[in-house]
Amino acid sequence: MRILVTGATGFVGSVIVPELVRKFGSDSVSTYVLPGDRIPESWKHQKIRIIYGDITDEKRILEAAREKTHVIHLAGLISYWRRDFSRLMRVNWLGVRAVVEACLRAGVGRLVHVSSVGAIGFRKRGELIDEATPFNWPPYFHYMTSKYLGQRAVEEAAQRKGLNAIIFNPASIMGPGDPVLETPHNQLYARVYGGRMFGSFRGGLGVVDVRDVSAAVIKGLDRGRAGERYLLVGANLSYPDVLRLIGKHAGRPVHPFPVPASLLAAAGLSLELVSHLTRKKPLFTYSYGRLSGWTTFYSNEKSRRDFSHEYIPIEQTIRDSCRYFEKAFIPS
Repeated sequence: MRILVTGATGFVGSVIVPELVRKFGSDSVSTYVLPGDRIPESWKHQKIRIIYGDITDEKRILEAAREKTHVIHLAGLISYWRRDFSRLMRVNWLGVRAVVEACLRAGVGRLVHVSSVGAIGFRKRGELIDEATPFNWPPYFHYMTSKYLGQRAVEEAAQRKGLNAIIFNPASIMGPGDPVLETPHNQLYARVYGGRMFGSFRGGLGVVDVRDVSAAVIKGLDRGRAGERYLLVGANLSYPDVLRLIGKHAGRPVHPFPVPASLLAAAGLSLELVSHLTRKKPLFTYSYGRLSGWTTFYSNEKSRRDFSHEYIPIEQTIRDSCRYFEKAFIPS
């Protein structure tokens, strides 16, 4: 195999690239990296080929895809800030279209597109969501809209142009290996370890271990049905339960009393209005405040069946995440 990985320096990429090297050798793996991204130290010893470029640069991504048998598309932008609408559409929609076109023109054998549960429809009271749930997110969720449009670009190319592609829709990704302290994932652990974890969202969410995402994507290189979506979710649980598990394995007290979603949405709206003047990204947004009160749970039946995959228990995910965070970010 000759594999190209886009978005390779992100959370999932930092975990999957070493796994690909172990399985196929460094000569088989190339990475497509945004100029200025931090390169993991481990890569420097594995002679991984790095190609610098923007995901929407059609000429550059085509050059990177040539002579590749497989492309794993991880690159994406996560934001719930309304001012990021144009960036979200550019990266999550137009970027996917550029990758799809490059795969078609370069004759890539398979595209593995890693999307999000945000590209699937939702039910907000805890009823299980599956791959067939129609997209129905409100229009002010620009992130979800951008991921849905990118996913549709892949599906249409598979249906109309014969692109051999599959789609993975991971739930909220947790686990060890997130290399950047400033990510929302790591900041959650930072608040718990700093003794500042007061309050919680009222709703619930699906969670998946980053190592499960990595394993599923690698299986997807030669397994899974072309044109199909696969939800990746290891557990469904409430936000307070997530915080209790982190507090338990971090050995820190948490106080996850539920905060009304209406209050958080109002606060998010106020912060966004201020951000229009400051042009600085707010700590919280209106759409995320609305989301905080919903219980969005997902089915993993299809991915378990088609990939014979058993998910890592959530307790192990949180425990391993705490040990990683302590080693990576807490001075000894």
